[in-house]
Amino acid sequence: MHKHLETDPILKPSTKHSFGFWLYLHRGWGIVPLVALGLVLNFHELSVQNGYLMMLAGAVGVFAGTLLRIVCVTFVGPISKQRKALSFGNIITDGPYALTRNPMYLADSAIALGVAMMSRMPWLVLVALLIGAAITALIIEWEEYFLRHYYGQIYIDYCKSVPRWFSLHRLFHTDSYFKTRGRVKLMSAVRAESLTLLIGLIAILSFIAKAYLDIYL
Repeated sequence: MHKHLETDPILKPSTKHSFGFWLYLHRGWGIVPLVALGLVLNFHELSVQNGYLMMLAGAVGVFAGTLLRIVCVTFVGPISKQRKALSFGNIITDGPYALTRNPMYLADSAIALGVAMMSRMPWLVLVALLIGAAITALIIEWEEYFLRHYYGQIYIDYCKSVPRWFSLHRLFHTDSYFKTRGRVKLMSAVRAESLTLLIGLIAILSFIAKAYLDIYL
């Protein structure tokens, strides 16, 4: 079943929820200006010699975030290209969704912080963290408002048992990813996340090229 969120007469969101919904619709493009800023600016940029570990950690963050997104897709299925509609089924509560209610946003945060770290500009990491946290909070607040409306007590009970972000005591829960299997084949999930893979690869190669030019030019 699909619900078109902008025209649903049942939902009466506040202005803040409406803005969170708008951010949700455009969330996929948030990484692009961050990559552009990291490549164009060199304000208080660390040298390659002093910042190579920061670059390495950033590349690991981009890779880990992309991998987590692929794992999530094996459970929830490919994200619909029509972002003005959501498909409703059973709430996914196993796999990474048994550890945190928002594994996709954790993955996106790892990618964004990884990109910022590869710029070798510590201030950009702080800016990405603060702005990313504000945007993610607005999106999650809208999503939780929306999910409570459509799933009711089932979603409320899920919120009580699984943290919004992460807790160690859930790590070895019987519903964790390592004890269950996703519903979507791995290669289908990889294809669904091909754009994320491409952007991540371009970002990593671009920052490596920038570092090379900084050394030899």
